[in-house]
Amino acid sequence: MSSDTQPSDAPETTPFSEQQDRAFLEETLRLARLSVEKGSSPVGAIMVDAQGEIIGRGRNRTGEPFDEDEQRPGNASLAHAEMDLYYQLERLKDPETLTLYTSLEPCLMCGGASALLSVGRIVWATDDAWGGSGRLIAWDEHPAMQQTQVQPHPFADLEAEGARLFAPEAKKAFPEEGWKLWQQRYPKETSGL
Repeated sequence: MSSDTQPSDAPETTPFSEQQDRAFLEETLRLARLSVEKGSSPVGAIMVDAQGEIIGRGRNRTGEPFDEDEQRPGNASLAHAEMDLYYQLERLKDPETLTLYTSLEPCLMCGGASALLSVGRIVWATDDAWGGSGRLIAWDEHPAMQQTQVQPHPFADLEAEGARLFAPEAKKAFPEEGWKLWQQRYPKETSGL
């Protein structure tokens, strides 16, 4: 998943302008900061339709309790930003025309769910050197994932912002091997932690 090259049979999803991509990724980072304020991990995600309208927002909620009225699994570790988004959206209409934007490279669960739901395009602000699905499985080699276009970290400044935001979580949550990978990938953003 860490490559932006696409298989030849990937659908022709029309990407948005650079300005739109940037604004959408900035929204995911805003949601990631909100997650931290609420006591959860710093990850945010949005879904955008073919017309460029945000149709849903999700954020990591693993560190906070759920209200009984919410239609999501309460206190479940499945409450990653992308899964939170998918639970809110319920059934996706024309998923191949949708773009998922996320502040951090999706984990194997969220990347796999996105592909199995046939989301047409995924764009993330920051690579996850340890937990990102691209480290664990070749995005364009898995049959369920070949129809999804991926675009990792298109803006260096937003990538750095996302890395600074997530680095304390990576140090706390990942094993030593994972933290070392984060330090290698983002030496400046992890310095001093």
